Amino acid sequence: MNFFVGLDIGTTGIKGILVDEDGKIQAIEGERLALFTPQPGWSEQDPQEWWSAAKEVLKKLSQRAKQMNGEIRAISTSGQMHSLVTLDENGEVLRSAILWCDQRTHLQCEKITQSLGGEEKVLQRVGNSILPGFTLPKILWVRENEQQIYEKIDKILLPKDFINYMLTNEIATDHSDASGTMLYNIFEMNWDREVLKVLDIPREMLPKIVASNEIIGRVKKDLCEELELDERTIVVAGGADNACAALGISVTEPGDIMISLGTSGTVLGPTLGRDPDPEGRVHFFAHTVSQTRYHMGVTLSATYSLEWFKERFLNADYQTINEEVQKIPIGSNGVIFLPYLNGERSPHKDPHARGVFFGLSSFNGKWDLVRAIFEGVAFGIRDSFEVLKEIGICAENVRITGGGSKSPVWNAMLADVLNTEIQKPLIDEGASYGAAILAFSGFEGVDPAEISKTWFRIKDRTKPQSENTEKYEKAYHKFREIYRTLKDLFRPNT
Repeated sequence: MNFFVGLDIGTTGIKGILVDEDGKIQAIEGERLALFTPQPGWSEQDPQEWWSAAKEVLKKLSQRAKQMNGEIRAISTSGQMHSLVTLDENGEVLRSAILWCDQRTHLQCEKITQSLGGEEKVLQRVGNSILPGFTLPKILWVRENEQQIYEKIDKILLPKDFINYMLTNEIATDHSDASGTMLYNIFEMNWDREVLKVLDIPREMLPKIVASNEIIGRVKKDLCEELELDERTIVVAGGADNACAALGISVTEPGDIMISLGTSGTVLGPTLGRDPDPEGRVHFFAHTVSQTRYHMGVTLSATYSLEWFKERFLNADYQTINEEVQKIPIGSNGVIFLPYLNGERSPHKDPHARGVFFGLSSFNGKWDLVRAIFEGVAFGIRDSFEVLKEIGICAENVRITGGGSKSPVWNAMLADVLNTEIQKPLIDEGASYGAAILAFSGFEGVDPAEISKTWFRIKDRTKPQSENTEKYEKAYHKFREIYRTLKDLFRPNT
């Protein structure tokens, strides 16, 4: 029997799933990862820890495949976007990876934008505003602050591409991940020569770009023995985590919308168009599906907002949290939460924004605050949802994924806040399932979008309640007004 692996290199862990030729999941394995914060606003991880964890997961999945009298035929990866991995000429890691959520590079972002002729010119070249999370400003930060390390850099990779390199010794990336670096011309679908020239970054530092379902090589022989893999096992390029998550729930064409409610929250809508948001409020990236792009809004602290509050102030499990939140009326008894604990991406592009509880009185209890967190995250999602509608993205099939989607309370809240039906997939394994689709696609030579449609099933649907939608509308408008009022006060030295 033939099996296929989707391996996701996430921020909190490595997750691998084993699927058969019908897309049925036969095994799931995972390993936790540590995240380092050397200074406030900094976020780093050790790529070698990713690799150790990935090997553990792959070996366990290979053993499971053998127990079912089968072999893993193809592996594909998805991974956290934007994070910077630097290798020297011997393929050794030079420093810890600077992650997507790292906020140290706002000065480099300003310099890059000015060097490229301003915000409008930047959008015309790369389709996105230059923000601290992206790869390009991280490269400049290393050059300006760690010159000795920068001078040793031979290759720059993204997290999933580093794992692929360790598996095959091949240096490559795909369009979906490349488009999140800000070194990629979203219109020409290649590295942007002008950006490289102006910022003096050698083209040779960057990997070749291939299709997400392209075979980049076979697993190295010594690794096949170590991981108990067949020597014919191929590695398929894979894709960026959000693009793979969208593929995994068949969000591949105009009219489909993905809401991912994870550590960060995203709203993603595919398009066949070529125009980014003229104001750069939402991102414009390449999909894992050929000739398809997508607009995406990101709220940086979605379920993380709840996890932060739970770990520091709340002694309760998630079942209790959901039960208690449901008892609190819409509007959280006057409390409104801005979920900007680590700045915000969409639509504000504001690294200085911070979390706020507004409207507290002596009447309020802890569950009012917890419900306010649920509502504040939903409002942050709506901010991006509204921008996508404004730029012409239709919302015919809205599907939800991510850890937060396990909460029926949050699902119902989002349906009401967005005033749209929310579809819950039968298989909800996020980016790793999309990566498994790419592994099968590369092995069989079949369009990944067609496989996605064939494997996708809806588990249930949550419809909006009009009376709830009206109540949320008032709170949402106050939520937006609070940010506008506080925006300038968030800035340093204000």
